[in-house]
Amino acid sequence: MKRTNLIFAATLLVFASFFAACEKTDSTDPMVETSQEDDQVAALYDDVTNEVDEVTMSSTPAKSSGDFALTSGSGTRTVETTYSGDTTIRTITFVNFINGNSMNGHVKNGVIVVKILGGRLEATFERTITFQNFTIDDIKIEGKKQIVKTSDYVYSVVLTGGKISFTDGTTYTREFTHTRTWAEGYDTPTNIWDDIFTVEGTATGVNRKGYTYTHTIVNALVIKNTCRWITEGTIDLTVNDKTATLDYGDGTCDNLGTITINGKTYEVKLRGKR
Repeated sequence: MKRTNLIFAATLLVFASFFAACEKTDSTDPMVETSQEDDQVAALYDDVTNEVDEVTMSSTPAKSSGDFALTSGSGTRTVETTYSGDTTIRTITFVNFINGNSMNGHVKNGVIVVKILGGRLEATFERTITFQNFTIDDIKIEGKKQIVKTSDYVYSVVLTGGKISFTDGTTYTREFTHTRTWAEGYDTPTNIWDDIFTVEGTATGVNRKGYTYTHTIVNALVIKNTCRWITEGTIDLTVNDKTATLDYGDGTCDNLGTITINGKTYEVKLRGKR
């Protein structure tokens, strides 16, 4: 009996030391929910990028209305292509579309308009993305996203007027200036799903509770198109006078990260692309 009690006590000590270092997400601190919402908003705009990349980087460029019709997953995604001088304009229309390649099951409706000058692997590349009543799972996405190539595999990405309108009537605004580096997958440009990017920069806006926030990437985020969640990197979040640090982990593809608030670290479940 004494031996059993000693083993039990030792086991409790091990678990106690583990949870002292990283507690479960039972914190009622609002910064936990704020970090989850920030992650979800970032993932929604990344999901848009994937849709646009899949269309614009295809091995068979669109020539006329109807090209790029796709029923992978379910619903439809069709593209109309027009030209204005050297600029290619692609109007992508989604009707209850689920992209079977992305594995996240999101339903997309509405229109994305993409204006493109040059190519992502060419010396000159510029792309502007805007939205017309576009939704992901009935969450409305707005804003103007501009991408400009600055050097080999490196792109400046600026979002202005970003706004996410959730189904409960709350909104989350966002503007950001990022540097996006194409780290892997550029040798297979027509297959976007093996791409890996790193992202650096800052974002600002107003969250769903009406508080102003700042999001600063401290260590570059790693985005793998094969994973539903950001796999590495850290960001500092400031909401009014409160601060927290969100750590996405060691590269493992999962929905777990940690958030540090006032010196205490908690495990947090990421919402990401879900």
